[in-house]
Amino acid sequence: MSAAALRILAVDNEPSVTFSLRHIFTGPRYELTAVENGDAALSRIDSSLGRYDVIIVDQKMPHMTGLELVGEMRKRGISSKVMVLSADISSEIRDAYERMDVHLMFPKPFDVVELRSAVDQLVA
Repeated sequence: MSAAALRILAVDNEPSVTFSLRHIFTGPRYELTAVENGDAALSRIDSSLGRYDVIIVDQKMPHMTGLELVGEMRKRGISSKVMVLSADISSEIRDAYERMDVHLMFPKPFDVVELRSAVDQLVA
């Protein structure tokens, strides 16, 4: 990893989760932006400042699921690494993510050290 901070976009409608992610990914190694839904994520990604190294998405969100968000990102040619956070992912949804080059799915609740390590390994 270069000296530049790792840019992370977290997309989750649960404030407690985004609060935790802000705490986990703090300090000079990380630059975390948190948004509460897929539409806000796409707006951030489409903006001139929208280059993210890792995008962490929740599967179950109102209006747009994580799967729908990642599908839209891939249609737009966004190839950022994606990690899915979810309490429960069916095998069908897991397969759909894998077809979109998303291979890291992390359970909720998550272990802080394991989550940070997984993100670091994702971009290594």
